[in-house]
Amino acid sequence: MIEAIRRIGGYTLEKEGKSLDNPLDILVDDPANRDTKNILFILLKSGINGFEYKGVELEEYSKEKRERYAYKKGAPNGTDITPTSMITTVESTFERTKFLPWFKKYDKLGSNDDINFLVKVGMCVRQNSGEILSDLKDKYDKENNIISLKIDNKYLGDYDAFLRILVDRAKENLYSKYGKVSKSENQICSVCNQRGAEVYGFVDTYKFYTVDKPGFVSGGFQQEDAWKNYPVCLNCALTLEAGKKYLGNSMNFNFYGFNYLLIPKFVTGVGEETKKETFKIIEQQQDPKFRRKEINRLTSDEKEILVLMSEQKNYLNLNFMFYDAPKGYNGAVFNVLLYIEDILPSRLKKLFNCKEVVDTIDIFNECMISVFENKKKTGEKPLEFNFGVLRTFFPRVSNNRTYDKYFLDIVNKIFTNKLIDYNFLMNFIMQKIRDDFINNNPTKISTLKGFMLLNYLNNLGIIKLKERREMNSKEAEENWELFEGAASGERKEISQKISSFFSRFGDFFDSDAKKVVFLEGVLTQFLLNIQYQERGATPFKVKLKGLNLDEKQVKKLLPEIQNKLEEYGKNYYRTLESLISKYFISAGNGWKMSNDETSFYFVLGMNLHYIFKTKKESSNGGKENE
Repeated sequence: MIEAIRRIGGYTLEKEGKSLDNPLDILVDDPANRDTKNILFILLKSGINGFEYKGVELEEYSKEKRERYAYKKGAPNGTDITPTSMITTVESTFERTKFLPWFKKYDKLGSNDDINFLVKVGMCVRQNSGEILSDLKDKYDKENNIISLKIDNKYLGDYDAFLRILVDRAKENLYSKYGKVSKSENQICSVCNQRGAEVYGFVDTYKFYTVDKPGFVSGGFQQEDAWKNYPVCLNCALTLEAGKKYLGNSMNFNFYGFNYLLIPKFVTGVGEETKKETFKIIEQQQDPKFRRKEINRLTSDEKEILVLMSEQKNYLNLNFMFYDAPKGYNGAVFNVLLYIEDILPSRLKKLFNCKEVVDTIDIFNECMISVFENKKKTGEKPLEFNFGVLRTFFPRVSNNRTYDKYFLDIVNKIFTNKLIDYNFLMNFIMQKIRDDFINNNPTKISTLKGFMLLNYLNNLGIIKLKERREMNSKEAEENWELFEGAASGERKEISQKISSFFSRFGDFFDSDAKKVVFLEGVLTQFLLNIQYQERGATPFKVKLKGLNLDEKQVKKLLPEIQNKLEEYGKNYYRTLESLISKYFISAGNGWKMSNDETSFYFVLGMNLHYIFKTKKESSNGGKENE
C-alpha cells in the first residue's frame, strides 16, 4: 500500500507542477473548510524600534494564496506550525492555544536575525492583545474562521523566517517525537530503496505505523532506533504526504456510516501514460459537470466511482481502506478499520452483474420503497440491491449495540469472494424482521431485503445453502402430479403458480420442508387479511409466537388456520390447504431447519401471498393487511 501511495503522490506532484526541491509546495495545508469565506488578519507595521498594531482586516479567502497563508496543522492541543490557525473560539485560539502561545517559545531561544524578528513581532502582539482580541470579536463570525498575520501588508508566506520554521518543523516531526530523536545518515530508504542523506524513523502517513507503545519497535523498546524498522527519506516522506492529500481530495468516499479511501495500484509493466489516463478518468468522474447522472450504485455516495472502476481492464488492483477519523481526515486520530487488498476491476464487474440480475427479479422490482431527502419523503422507487440492504440487518446502533464489525466483515467477504456463514446471516435477518413484527410494523420490505441479500450472495457463490436432496425420476413424477394432476381450473392455476415460483428460486426451495413452511405462511396471510376485513384487527398473529417458529409449531398451525377460515365462512383456499397437507407428509419429521430459517420461510410466504391468489379468490375482494 505504501508503494501505491508513493506512486499516487508522484503523479499528483507532477500534475500540480510541484518539486521535491521546494518542500514548501507540498508541506502547506489548506486551512479552509466548506464554511470559510474570509480570513481575519492581524495587521502590523514595522517601525524604528519594532512593530505597531494597525487593526484587524477581513480578507476574502483565496485557494490560490494557500502557500502565502503558510498554514500547517500542528498538535491537536498545541500551536500550529505557523501563526495561521483555524478558529475554534476567538478567545481560545488567540489567547490560550494557538496564536499568542506560538510566539512564547522564541523568547527563550538564542539570538539570530529570524529569532530577533519573531521576538519583536510577539512583543507587539502581546502588548496590544486586549485591543486585538476586541477587534477580532467585532469582525468574527462562522464564515471568518481563520486567523493569521500580515506584516507591512505581506503574508506569512512572504517571509523567509516563517517558511524556514515551517520546513524545519515539518522535517522535525519525521524524526522527533516522544522526547526521542530517530534518524540516521547515509542509509537505505525502505520506500524507494535508494540511499538517502538522512532517513527518519517517525513517518506515520496514516497513523497505522506508530512506535508510541512498548513492543512496537522490534528488538526492544528503543524508540530512537525506530528508523531501523521503517527508514524513510525526506523525498519519500513528502511524496507520501502528497499522495495522502490526493487520496483525501479525490478518492475519499462515504459508505453507510464509514469513510473509505480507494487506492489504485497498477500492476508491473503498465506505462505511465496509461496511469495518467486512469487518474484523469477518476478526476473527471469527481467533477459534477461530467458525473454520470443515472448509474447503478453499490453505495449511496453520489460520487461513487466503483462502476467506473469496474469498466477498466485488469491492469490495476484496487485497495479499500475503511477508516474512522473523528477529528477529520488530517486529524491526530486515524483508525484503519478494514483494509481490503488487490481487488481486480473484473471482481467489481461481477458484483455489478449480480446486482443487475437481482434487481430485475419481479418480486423485488415491484416492491416500492420510500425515498427521503432531508428526512422528508420525496417519492418512491423500486427496491434495488446495494450495501444499504446489508446495512439494514447490521445497523450502526440497534438496542444499544453496534454491528459495525459484522457489517465490515461481510463487506470484506463480498469483495474478496469468501464464504459467508448462512446461519449467522439468517439470524441477523430474522432479528430485524422480528423487531418489525413485534412492533406491529410492516415486514414486507425487511423480508424482501433479506431474500434479496440471500439471492445476491447466492449468485456470487459465497453462501452455502443446505445440501440439495436429489430426487429420482419417480419422486419428480409424483411431485409433478401433485401440482398438475388431471384437474383444471382453480387447482391447475394455483399449482402452476406454485410450481413456477419454486422452480425460479430452486436453490432456496431445495426441500419439501421449506416449501410447506413457505406455503403455510401464504395461507396464514390470507387468513389475516380476512380477519382484518371482518374485525379491523388480526388476533391470529399471537399464534405466530413473534415469528419464532419451529417444526412443531408450524405443524400445529395448519388445523387452527383451517378452523378460523371455516368460522368466517371464507375458506377459499382448500386447494392450497390440500397441497400443504401433502407437503407435510412428504417432508416427514425431523426437519433440518433452524428456528431462524423456519421463521424466515414462513414470513417470506406471508409477504408474497399475493402471487398465489387465484382469479376466484381475487374476485372476492377484501382489504388486505400486510
